[in-house]
Amino acid sequence: MLEVLGERVGGWCGRESGSLRQAVRARRRQQNADMYAKLDADVAVRTTSLYRVKESPVVPAPQPETRPPAGLACGRCAPVSRDSWHDPKIEDSGTVINVLDIGRQNFANSGVISRYFCDLAQCFNLVKFQYKDVIPDVQKDPAYIKAIEDTTEEELKKTDLNLDEKGDRDKRNSAGYLTVKKRVEARAKKVLTDISSAMSYNILRVVAWLTHKAIRRVAGGGCGTRAGSVARLRRATAAGLPLVFVPLHRSHFDYILVTFALYLTGLRPPLVAAGDNMRIPFFGWILRGCGAFYIRRRVDGSEHNGDPVYKAALRSYIINSLAANNNLEFFIEGGRTRTGKPQPPKAGILSVIMDAYLDGTIDDALLVPVTLNYDKLVDGNFVREQLGMPKQMETFWSALRGIWRTMNTNHGSIRVDFNQPISLKELVQSFKKYNHFKAPIEAPLGPADDKFSSDLDRRLLYNHSHSSLYGDDVSTDHKMMVEAIGRHIVYEGAQATAVMCTNVVSYVLLTEARGGAGVRRAVRARGAALRAEGRDLAYRADPDRCLEHALEMLGPLVQRERRTETLRPTKSIAAELELSYYANTLVAHYAAPAIVATALESIVCRPDADGDTVRHPELLGAALQLYEVLSEELILCAPCHTIHETLLRALDQLLASGVLVNAERTDGLEEEKWSRRLAKTIDDEEDDGYERPDPTLRIKYIIQKTPEAIAERRRLLLTLRPLIESYSASCRHLAPGTVKSVVKATIDGLVHDYTTNKMPYGAAVSSDAVRNCLRLLRQWGVIEMYTDNKERKIRLRPPYDDAQKLNDICSHIYKFNVDSPLLKEESAT
Repeated sequence: MLEVLGERVGGWCGRESGSLRQAVRARRRQQNADMYAKLDADVAVRTTSLYRVKESPVVPAPQPETRPPAGLACGRCAPVSRDSWHDPKIEDSGTVINVLDIGRQNFANSGVISRYFCDLAQCFNLVKFQYKDVIPDVQKDPAYIKAIEDTTEEELKKTDLNLDEKGDRDKRNSAGYLTVKKRVEARAKKVLTDISSAMSYNILRVVAWLTHKAIRRVAGGGCGTRAGSVARLRRATAAGLPLVFVPLHRSHFDYILVTFALYLTGLRPPLVAAGDNMRIPFFGWILRGCGAFYIRRRVDGSEHNGDPVYKAALRSYIINSLAANNNLEFFIEGGRTRTGKPQPPKAGILSVIMDAYLDGTIDDALLVPVTLNYDKLVDGNFVREQLGMPKQMETFWSALRGIWRTMNTNHGSIRVDFNQPISLKELVQSFKKYNHFKAPIEAPLGPADDKFSSDLDRRLLYNHSHSSLYGDDVSTDHKMMVEAIGRHIVYEGAQATAVMCTNVVSYVLLTEARGGAGVRRAVRARGAALRAEGRDLAYRADPDRCLEHALEMLGPLVQRERRTETLRPTKSIAAELELSYYANTLVAHYAAPAIVATALESIVCRPDADGDTVRHPELLGAALQLYEVLSEELILCAPCHTIHETLLRALDQLLASGVLVNAERTDGLEEEKWSRRLAKTIDDEEDDGYERPDPTLRIKYIIQKTPEAIAERRRLLLTLRPLIESYSASCRHLAPGTVKSVVKATIDGLVHDYTTNKMPYGAAVSSDAVRNCLRLLRQWGVIEMYTDNKERKIRLRPPYDDAQKLNDICSHIYKFNVDSPLLKEESAT
């Protein structure tokens, strides 16, 4: 059309008809040429870019930072469990997921309403699990029925209707017998109703949503858990065995957090053994709906608590719950730790689970140690109780005030971590093989002389293996096995606990930077050392930012001088006690080398000691004696390892860090040479009447005096110093009287020493340490505890009612409370 019009216009204007047509075609060719030139240029750019990519070094895409695997089963006593419950094709990178973000991820591509109310949608779309009512099965349990019969007979013995062998059947059918039995059955039914859980799916969903909102408000850093642990739990659940979750107890919030984390990740929530002190109005009902079943804090010790019907009902309820394939959760330490250190296990419920396995009620059970840690403890602090004041009972209003206070405080980050499931069957079979538990107990626990305590492992288990749920017919070997498994769970849980930034900063402030100098450098170095030792650090930000966050969480516990940027603990007993709570997470980690370093200091500070060298047998013997003193405070190793070899590894750590150096360096240790010679001749003459010398007797170590070695010795010495101060004060104030009066006198003495600057460690003012020292003295046979007029009292046993004899036995504690020059240098700085 345009060309025809151009021809006509050209004709009218006197031009040739094809000129305008040629102009239009030329313009078209120019536009096409520009377009093709642009395309050619784009191709050239892409070719050049590909050439540069091929020729330049390959830069990998950024990857998330990995963490060392934590919470794995013990390779020595549970190798099958360690190799199970994980996908071998997927490597565990230690990734930590925030359980609060699960709903956001699941509903990220849903509608607007689901995305906005993702927490609510997540909680109300979770799997509905069925829980069998086991009360009818408990009422048919032979042990439960027998306990009712025995209690009825005991009641009849207090009346004129006492049963004799003759005419027994007639009296059992009498009206009086039936009346007493009906009364006992009614009481048994009430006990069973009080114990039993009332798991409600609706309550669980509502509490999960409320917990979502509460954690978002109180934990700015979220609630993390290891992704690999969740995957292992899913695979273990598919095996069809009941899971027994065994958390270390830090806070009342633990009850909800474990169930909350499992429920959100699609795992079956457990029935939770809760203390009867938590059965408070409204809140106790909510906990029962979330799976709590209530048990008495003390099962023996009085006529009421020693009720055989209650014990039979509790045992039958636990065993039948496991037989119904319900998961179970109980706190193996009993109550919450008041010091921040893991506590010795209370093996009552564990013994019931062991009975269920041994009598064939369950084929096996998978024990899952659980660890919880907080940047800032939700329950406040335990300073009041550590100062010897009585524990306050929980009421509705106190719980409400605590919740209100908690909801208006930032507690930083929370970690809930699940260790690898461990087969109970495998643990039982493994512990039967360890010979250091099989020999008979030759002597009760007591302070050892200057020799190795070769049977220390066995004697510690023997003295600690007492539980109120054991029957009279339970053998000592069975008790020791239950105690060993309990201590193994506590130890593994303590080693797998995620380390928060407040733990590191508190430990540094109370040990290596107590004077306030070099805190930032020490925090950075301590975090790097822990990471190199395989501990899971719950923080990954810049060390300076982590320090600032920790100082924000610790608040008034730390004094900060703005002019010099000096940080130091607040000078008060309450502040140091609360700091020690956070620091004790690392005290448990450094316990073994700290024991060896403290034993070294006790040898070096003797008046006639050689300050330059120390003999191997003397050092190791002193370390064994010190651990015997602190056996109520620390679990040094898993029972599948001996204390002797654990202290040897700690000694190797001191050698590696340069604190000690071998006095003689040869091409082979004398011990190794002697072992090789012995292996060659052991079949020739076994009984030649020649007693071979101990090859370690000639080993000596040179004590290094470099600034780095002295700083390391001081750090390890300060790690345990407050505990030793508490034990020494407990011995000084030991006297007949009530336990409360002895504890109060000791605490008052420690407070006086601290306020008068005779003792600089506020963390030593600890009623828990004083009570543990009294337990130790009772095991040594120094004191005897008895009940008089419903009061727990103490009396000295002969010959320790003599002052000189008492001082001699207490010298085994005093000798570690040395006036070291290293501590004087620390005080001066």
